[in-house]
Amino acid sequence: MAKTSVAPGISGKVYLTPQIEKQAKRREGLCPSLLMDNHVQLSHSKHGNGHTALTKSYQTNSTLLTSTVRDLDNDAEELKFIVDSVNKYLSEIVDEKKKKTDLISMKFIPKGCCWILEMNSDVGAPDYLVTVNVLAKGEGNGTTTFVVDTNLVGRSSKSVTSTSLPGFREAKGVMEHTALAVRKGVVRCEFPVFPEGLKGKTFREIYQLNARLKSGSFATVCRGTHRASGKKVAIKCVLRKDLPPTDDAAIYDEVAIMSSLSHPHIVPLIDFFEEKDCYFLVMELMSGGDLFDRIGKKKFYSEADARDLAVKMLKAMAYCHSHQIAHCDMKPKNLLLMSEDNDSYIKLADFGFAARCHTPKSLTKQCGTPFFVSPEILMRQPYDQQSDMWSVGCIIFLLLSGNLPFMGRSQKELFRKIVSGKFEFDEEDWCDVSSDAKDLVQKLLVLDPDERLTSSQALKHQWMKASAERLSRMGLQGTSQRLKTFNARMKLRSALIAVDWVNQLKRTSWISNNRKR
Repeated sequence: MAKTSVAPGISGKVYLTPQIEKQAKRREGLCPSLLMDNHVQLSHSKHGNGHTALTKSYQTNSTLLTSTVRDLDNDAEELKFIVDSVNKYLSEIVDEKKKKTDLISMKFIPKGCCWILEMNSDVGAPDYLVTVNVLAKGEGNGTTTFVVDTNLVGRSSKSVTSTSLPGFREAKGVMEHTALAVRKGVVRCEFPVFPEGLKGKTFREIYQLNARLKSGSFATVCRGTHRASGKKVAIKCVLRKDLPPTDDAAIYDEVAIMSSLSHPHIVPLIDFFEEKDCYFLVMELMSGGDLFDRIGKKKFYSEADARDLAVKMLKAMAYCHSHQIAHCDMKPKNLLLMSEDNDSYIKLADFGFAARCHTPKSLTKQCGTPFFVSPEILMRQPYDQQSDMWSVGCIIFLLLSGNLPFMGRSQKELFRKIVSGKFEFDEEDWCDVSSDAKDLVQKLLVLDPDERLTSSQALKHQWMKASAERLSRMGLQGTSQRLKTFNARMKLRSALIAVDWVNQLKRTSWISNNRKR
């Protein structure tokens, strides 16, 4: 069976089907993964068509299945992908108190056409084991798909009388003496096979680099052209010699996260190349500038316009958060427009700091942009997707007033104001803004992330339901004028605020000391 190349570090989309109930009962030869003490018994039931029955929904040729398993045994990346997918599935099952980033270990014990995975020791009693069957593997449309049957088994002991995991059924029949409870379901794993980046061709054979768009500490974004089709793209070039050794993994994380997202308001990743001297991330070209470039060109700017932009931003945010992804660098410069003449195509970009949040408050990396960073990050507290919502609150504040809620003449002053959480609605800036809009901002800029509105709650706020006709009459001309000069003002202000604030933050302790007083 031909082996499919998968980009290192890629862990793709995971689709979960409902728990299998009576209509998909286990039969002889179906998904032979339940534990029998320390071994797995396999029994195939042949049908007249020469296929092995696996479930009512999935069938595959037994020879092909065995070949797939053999290939997976020799492919650490695909095994890691399946482990990550099963971990995500189990995190949906296990109690909140027992959740952790990784519930299962990487130790596979192959048994015929399936594996047994060891649960990590701190999940809790009774002891749990996981069995995994690859039911099918398919390739097409630029993706590779695994259908995986996953069983979480609680092994019984005389001292255990009931299961502590929700949604489990009591084990019966041959399992009665070896397992307390079983829950099973199908995990359908799908991840991209990049069209050009993994076919042995070099980046420069496929794409031509054109004018530079912007530069950062470790990366440069350029215009590019696909040589065969002439399609214009944006290309993020990361020089490997400039990267700290640990940041190689960060590139793979960025690629993995971007490739797992597909939303009208998120800039898509088209291709990825890993070469000796450089990483190349090929993305859709957004030629319309950033959010405030567009506002500055509008002849009339109203609260309805501000709300429309906020809705698109929140929809992108809600999509990311529903996939357990925190962006970690929400700011106006990362909200881009596809073209100069159509502001409906606003898209969220730059997932360089993005991270997966498998459990609440599981992130610790200090990152973000000073004017939009959340207080919990400055306080070095563990955080999650709710940190993004603070940044969203700052952006909406800016969209409505033309100013930021927190400003300072120095980084120290700015951060002190952020961790205090105190801001004001200046009468001159906010006189034409509705009370509903102010209420949304107040419910986003809340110090306690647990009390902050989530992205889905923000989309249901009363401001989102207000009459578009009424909001269209609420002109924000003063705001528009302030936003036209925003980039220039911020460029000057940023010269006074340390650009690499993270490194300075690590060398100071005034924030936590100030908070304790």
